[in-house]
Amino acid sequence: MADIVLSVASKVVEYLVAPVGRQCGYVIFTDSYVGQLKEELIQLEKARQRVQHSVDEARNNMKLIETDVEEWMKKVETVAKKVRDVLDYDGRAKKTCFYGWLPNPKERYCLGRTTRKTIQAIQALRQIKFERVYYESGPPGLIGGAPDVTSLARDGDDTITDSRASIFQGIMKALDDEKLKVIGVYGPGGVGKTTLLEEVEKKLRKEGRPFHMIAKAKVSQTSDLKKIQDDIAYAFSLNLKDEPSEEGRRDHLFRKIQSDPTKNVLILLDDLWDKLDLKAVGIPLGDESRGCKLLLSSRFKGVLEQKMHADRTFRLEGLNSGEAFRLFEKTVGDRLQDEEELKPMAAHVVKKLA
Repeated sequence: MADIVLSVASKVVEYLVAPVGRQCGYVIFTDSYVGQLKEELIQLEKARQRVQHSVDEARNNMKLIETDVEEWMKKVETVAKKVRDVLDYDGRAKKTCFYGWLPNPKERYCLGRTTRKTIQAIQALRQIKFERVYYESGPPGLIGGAPDVTSLARDGDDTITDSRASIFQGIMKALDDEKLKVIGVYGPGGVGKTTLLEEVEKKLRKEGRPFHMIAKAKVSQTSDLKKIQDDIAYAFSLNLKDEPSEEGRRDHLFRKIQSDPTKNVLILLDDLWDKLDLKAVGIPLGDESRGCKLLLSSRFKGVLEQKMHADRTFRLEGLNSGEAFRLFEKTVGDRLQDEEELKPMAAHVVKKLA
């Protein structure tokens, strides 16, 4: 009987005294908890900085950050804000009773309890370890990798007319020829050179050969070297924005293009008005080019042949009136078929634009 009484008494002590002791501890050890909280915050900040360094490095290389890492960073920020609030409350609590000479038990209890729970939250965050901070995603220029939205947006829209089919096939054949490194398309403004390059890219992506990567940049009359480099680098998921020197950007891009000699790379440079210094951009030349080819467009044949040393060029003429009307009709859709009175007006517009 005595054993039973002792057993019951011990349980009563366990369930009553321990919680009471813990509640009293919130009052007694408040200052100790606050000191521990400050140290835990320092260690958490060190952990956050280590993860942030990995995140920054990954983003600089255009990698995608794991969801659990982003969630952890947000939780750390939330807890850090809570710690600042607790420490601010600690300062105010010390001034609430007899000008700070005597502690207020109620204030100390609330502070001690909140501080202890915040310490536990920080310790839980510090215990989390990540197998990896980022994950790989195929760069936009990779054939069969992450889809390039700009090149696939018009997929299924066949704009290759009869008169241009031979030019299109000629370009595709030239791209297959290992001896030809630089291919060019020239013709007056507005005849569709950019569209033709887009169709070539779409065809290559659909077939998945002979290139592993396709990069592109618009040069224009006022060529911006840094923008051209950034556009090409985007295809490789390469970030050059933090590279301050021209030589560093050039060398970084050059190494990336040459990083795998077994991979064939096509670079589309649209709307050239004059010679573009490929070496300054970071595009391999001559024997260094390996599997790298260029497809250029310009208004001027001389720019392609004399200044860019194109191995083969193709002249693109404007559409004849019949092709222009059919393309216009296809673009407008069924409305032109349904409303006969619009056809003469459409023919007049097409004649002016063709």
